[in-house]
Amino acid sequence: MSDRATQLRALAEEIADRDGVQDAWTAKSFTDRLFVVEVPPGESLPEPVEQSILAHDCRGADEVYELDGVDGPDFAGDLDDGRRYRFVDVQSRGELQPYVV
Repeated sequence: MSDRATQLRALAEEIADRDGVQDAWTAKSFTDRLFVVEVPPGESLPEPVEQSILAHDCRGADEVYELDGVDGPDFAGDLDDGRRYRFVDVQSRGELQPYVV
């Protein structure tokens, strides 16, 4: 695992323990590393959490992929038990190798 992946996983663990956050983790898309945060239903991403993510060179997926967020920037959707927000690691953007399953 790269140093960058280790850094972001440590950040996810730290953020997952914060008030107002249900879970946080990293994931891979075809070419990018994503940072995902879930908050309780009806809640928004706490500002200090968002600032921590941005300080680690992750930007909102809507901004990076030039999408118009329907329910606000970086909002990925409502879940039965929460709301999900997603970010893209711009420090390593495009470095992951696409693969075919």
